[in-house]
Amino acid sequence: MSDLAAEPVPDAAAEPEDSPGLLAADLRALRLEADSPTLVRLQSETGISRSVLSEAFAGKTLPTARTLDRLVRACGGDPASWIARRDRIAHAIDPRGTDVQVEVTRAPRRTMRRGTAIVLCAAALLVGSFVSGVTSGLVVATLTRDQVAAALPKAVNERAQINVASGLDAAQTPCVDDAKVATGAQRNNVLIEIIWSNKCYAGWARITRYDAWENESVSVSLYPETAANGPLRQTASLGDVQGVYTPLIVRPTENTLLCAVGSYTVGGESVDAGDPICI
Repeated sequence: MSDLAAEPVPDAAAEPEDSPGLLAADLRALRLEADSPTLVRLQSETGISRSVLSEAFAGKTLPTARTLDRLVRACGGDPASWIARRDRIAHAIDPRGTDVQVEVTRAPRRTMRRGTAIVLCAAALLVGSFVSGVTSGLVVATLTRDQVAAALPKAVNERAQINVASGLDAAQTPCVDDAKVATGAQRNNVLIEIIWSNKCYAGWARITRYDAWENESVSVSLYPETAANGPLRQTASLGDVQGVYTPLIVRPTENTLLCAVGSYTVGGESVDAGDPICI
């Protein structure tokens, strides 16, 4: 008889290792159970951009806990078990932490948005000086959202409970946690809204169109009434989408109104969405 111990036989019935792809598949099933809400509806209910929601359903990236929480709630589910599962997957991919969005595949290089650039620069301050060969993407992967927020410039208004800077993408900040529609106006085929976060003492504008939007574009701007064309003015324009929202603006003073205007194209011709709305 051989003295060698027999090798263990693999358990064919063992469950496959969990992954972002499997999580995304279950998210799609949950969405079906909720009567398949559109991305536009989910964006409105969660305050999360359509691109981030689309990536969560596609499994290209592992969504953040905040994204998953809001998405599961919007689909009528209990987020607690989903977030626990998400954190286990994140830890398996990157044991350094679970409070960051984990990329599953390397995305093609794209032009960096202004708000993202501000966050990356703030993150770099936390880790000191880096040689030019270190990319900012590697810096962000090692930081939590709270750490990035702590490095941002303080809000210009002392009433803010959360310090953020004008020009940031609201979806990438804690401002979405208490965000509500402060005012809105239906103008022909579009809806213009101003979203407000009391904790950040900041707002951002959103435009959504309800007619045929393929191959057309929408645009929306938010600005302080006292300086309509000043440096704080934020504008977002995109083509072939149903809606778009601006970066946020921290209200400079209690008496400063934030106003929004928009436009859209029909047959390539620009149409003004009417008078400003303000809060």
